[in-house]
Amino acid sequence: MEVLYLAEAGIVDVYEGERKLSIDELKNLAKSVMPSFDNLYPIYKELRSRGLTVRSALKYGADFAIYKTRPGLEHAPFIVKVISYSESIDPGDLVGWGRVAHSVRKYLLLAVTYPSNEWKYIMFKWLRP
Repeated sequence: MEVLYLAEAGIVDVYEGERKLSIDELKNLAKSVMPSFDNLYPIYKELRSRGLTVRSALKYGADFAIYKTRPGLEHAPFIVKVISYSESIDPGDLVGWGRVAHSVRKYLLLAVTYPSNEWKYIMFKWLRP
């Protein structure tokens, strides 16, 4: 995702041998190795365009970890789970994501994507009564 983001911004070029790959070729390559690419990439791109550092959050059971500066200078304050508007969420999964986020001192953001290429963020914060 980072390579595609940088290529779209004109910062890097990607070559296969001597031939420069087009943006469409890079997208197709990403889709071939990441089935959920079309759902994830718009969120990744939007977060990066805000100046945030975006890394994998696989170890937290989420899609992205978000840093305001960069890893090593701070801990990621947010983890992001990307879901489609039509996707059903098991309440147990939601509780699990929230518990993991709380246990590692992070806020959980659900990024809900819509077919209209729009998305909304929902932030969860663990509260103790």
